Amino acid sequence: MELLSVGRVSGTHHLKGAIKVTSNIDNLEILSGNKVMIELPSGEVKILTIKKVSSMIDKKWIVEFEELTNKTDAGLIQNGVIKVRRDLLGIEEDEFLANDVMGMKVITEDGENIGEVVDIYETAAHDIYVIEDEEFETMIPDVEVFIKNIDFNKREILVSLIEGIRERKKD
Repeated sequence: MELLSVGRVSGTHHLKGAIKVTSNIDNLEILSGNKVMIELPSGEVKILTIKKVSSMIDKKWIVEFEELTNKTDAGLIQNGVIKVRRDLLGIEEDEFLANDVMGMKVITEDGENIGEVVDIYETAAHDIYVIEDEEFETMIPDVEVFIKNIDFNKREILVSLIEGIRERKKD
């Protein structure tokens, strides 16, 4: 079963165990009543049930869990990554979230490894993937002209580059 990362626990909220979440999806409220996995920085995993979700601002949310009843418990999942089943988000098998490509290796049509996706900028027209290696930073628009294939099993993106799209990093 494939799990998608939907946000990160950014802190506690009040004394009753609520947490603040920075989300990478637009509506965390669709997860109310569902179980989610929290992957902690230590590698430990917790399964929790979302009791209530409240919007703060932009992509910041307050989330309450059935299992967390105080600030101390909530503090134990600080910086945890919240992961959910794809079907809970209504995302089809051939669809993906932008952050699903984070960390993927990027290969040109000539077979050159140009680094991995380290960031994604959202623009009105399309996302732009930021790819870095030791020497270069490359910004590639998420359009068919440049992104030829995304292989989630291999965690690789096949791209077509044009002259001047790669920029040498500043020292």
